[in-house]
Amino acid sequence: MRLPILAGLIAGISLVSVDAAPLSLSELNEILASSDRPAKDSERDAARKPAQIMHFAGVEAGDNVLDLFAGGGWYSELFSKAVGLKGKVYAQNDNVIWRFAEKRINERTKGERLANLTRFDKVDIVDMDIPEKSLDIAFTALNYHDLFFTHNVDEKTGKKTVFRQQAVDHRAALAKVRDSLKDDGVFIIIDHEAIKGSGYDAPNSEHRIDSNIVKYQMKEAGFKLVEEAFYLRNPDDDLSMNVFEKETRGKTDRFIYKFVKA
Repeated sequence: MRLPILAGLIAGISLVSVDAAPLSLSELNEILASSDRPAKDSERDAARKPAQIMHFAGVEAGDNVLDLFAGGGWYSELFSKAVGLKGKVYAQNDNVIWRFAEKRINERTKGERLANLTRFDKVDIVDMDIPEKSLDIAFTALNYHDLFFTHNVDEKTGKKTVFRQQAVDHRAALAKVRDSLKDDGVFIIIDHEAIKGSGYDAPNSEHRIDSNIVKYQMKEAGFKLVEEAFYLRNPDDDLSMNVFEKETRGKTDRFIYKFVKA
């Protein structure tokens, strides 16, 4: 649970505030140092600051977490360890993201090494089989912009590769997430900042998104922005540069938002 609840005692006469306990930074750092964690994962810790991010999310043992556009499951694994065997993690990839994620997530989950993780492979967000009001945390890192990613153009050859005929219906996708969240659940969105006013061009050309678009769409979908973290901000980032370029990869200006149901 993300928020305090009231529990009735002695025939409902006395009331006491009961708070669940989010994992501390120390506990989260122990997860990062786990001996069975893939070595390549740890190489990204400095750039991604996962302990601070999960602490910001307020993850607790026993939570149910959805990792949207999970890719290879880098964060899915960390949440899996954080929530423990009494918790559950869903790792979702639609057909487009699956093209880039299949090998990595198969390797990560082989032998059922993450027993509390359920994969939604090649499944659209709206088609996820998740009970209503069952999620404590919905989470997406560096992939919200992929809702609007439809094509890629090779800068050297000019060849255009089409991945989707049209953008994902973000309204339907966000409605599905909202319905799946508990009333006190949170939705964490991290992504690469884009030039203000760049619209839906940036998700295709630079793999970024204007944070104002995210805030507008989330408000429209019935969410309220309650907190922002600045762990991954970089004022020196060239927002016009593709995030996969050597000069900026892992060093982009990234916003971190926490939303709740309005």
